[in-house]
Amino acid sequence: MHFFFRVIHLLLTLALLATSAHAQMQLSGFGTFGAAISDQNFVYQRFIDNGGTLERDSLLGIQLDACLTPAWGLTLQTKLAPANDNDNNWEPTLSWAFLSWRPNNDLLIRAGRLRLPLMLHSANSDVGTTFTFARLPIEMYSLLPTTDVNGLSFTKTWFDGAREWTLESYAGTTHTAWRYYLRDEMPPLFSSGSMFLGYDFAMLGSVLSLRERNNLWSIGLHRTKAFWDVGNSPTQLPFVQLIPNTDIGYYKIVDAMPGPPIHYDDYYDLYVLKLGAKIALPGKIDFIGEYARRRFSNAVVGADTHAAYLALSKRIKHWTPYVYWSGIRSSQQALDLMLRMNKNRIPAELVDAQQAAVLNATQRAGADLLAPFDQYSLGIGTAYHLSPKTVIKAEWLYTRTGVLSSFVNAPTGEESGGREINVFSLSYSLTF
Repeated sequence: MHFFFRVIHLLLTLALLATSAHAQMQLSGFGTFGAAISDQNFVYQRFIDNGGTLERDSLLGIQLDACLTPAWGLTLQTKLAPANDNDNNWEPTLSWAFLSWRPNNDLLIRAGRLRLPLMLHSANSDVGTTFTFARLPIEMYSLLPTTDVNGLSFTKTWFDGAREWTLESYAGTTHTAWRYYLRDEMPPLFSSGSMFLGYDFAMLGSVLSLRERNNLWSIGLHRTKAFWDVGNSPTQLPFVQLIPNTDIGYYKIVDAMPGPPIHYDDYYDLYVLKLGAKIALPGKIDFIGEYARRRFSNAVVGADTHAAYLALSKRIKHWTPYVYWSGIRSSQQALDLMLRMNKNRIPAELVDAQQAAVLNATQRAGADLLAPFDQYSLGIGTAYHLSPKTVIKAEWLYTRTGVLSSFVNAPTGEESGGREINVFSLSYSLTF
C-alpha cells in the first residue's frame, strides 16, 4: 500500500512537470485570522481559555488547480495551521494532492491525497468564507482526527428531472494522531497534559446525496480500521477485586499492574453513519442539520458516540445572523464504565498510602484515556460579508458539560464534567 501511494505521488509530479507548459493554471488562497476567549481558566478545544488565543481558528492555505487536458486535472493544496499532533506547534501540511479524470460530465475519478466526504462542510471546512459559523461545531466536526486520506475516489452523478443524485465512494489509508488529555501525572507511565497517540487508518466509505433546487439531503456510511503505532489496541480492561465478591478493587489499565490480562485486538474497528440536510425555509431562512453515529464494534471507549447539530440562519443584506445547537454523548455503556473508573478509589487501609495514591491515579488516567464525551452547546452569532471573498464573524458560544468531556483540559484533581463555558469569538476570513 505504501508503494502504491509513492507511485501516485510520482505520477502527480510527472504529470505536473510534463504538462506545466501547456496546462491552464489557477492559483488561489484562503485564510482566517481568528481570536477566541473564554470565561474559564482551563483550556477548552485545545487552545481557548480566559487568556485568549489566536490558534483555535487561524490558518492560511494556498491551492493550485491545473487543467492538464479537458478530461485530466491536478489539484495541490497546502495549509499552515496548528499541528494535529502537538498543541504548541504550527506546521505546513499537504492537504490535497490528487490527479482527477472526468471522462464525461457524470463521472469523476480521483487518485492521491483527498478530502474525506464525511460532513456537509468537510470539503470546505478550512475556508471560512464558505460557511456562516465562526467555527464548525466541534461536536460533529471532530468525529475523526483526520480530514484527508491517501487513496482513490469515485463520484457518479445522475439526474431525475429536477433532482440531482450523487454517489461518492472512496478507499485509502492515512496516518494521524488521536489526542488525549491526562489530568494527573503518573511517572514513569504517563505525564499530565496532552498526549497524542499515532494510528494508521485504513478507510473506506460511500455518501449518497440528493440535491433538489436549494435543498440537499445526504446519507453516508464509513468504516475505519485504526492500527495503533505501538502495537495492538486495548479493547477491554479487567477489574481486579481486592476483596472477593465486592466492588473494592481497581481497573487494570497497563500490563504491569497485577491481575488478569488486558484484552487486545489488532485494531479498533469503527463505523460512522452520517445523515445531513440543508433546507431552504420560507422567509429566506436556511436550515442545516447533521447527525452522526460513531460506533466501535470491538471496544468500549468514549469515542463510541452520538453527535448532532441543528442550525438556522437568515441572510439580511450583508448580514447573516445564525443560531445553532450541537451536542455529543458517548454510549451509555462507555459512560458507565468511565464513571466507575473515574470515581473508583482504593481504601487506604487495604494498602499503604503511597500504593493507594498510585492506584487511584491509574483509575483517573484510565478514564481520561477512554476519552469520554458528554456536552451540549448553544451558539449565537453573525457573519458580515464585506465582499463575496471577505467576511467578518462574531459569535457567543455557551457549552455545558455533562458527566465528562474530553474537549476540556480539566485541572489536576478536578473534573471536566459539570462545567459551563462561555466563548467569545471574532474572526476575519478571506479568499484570494
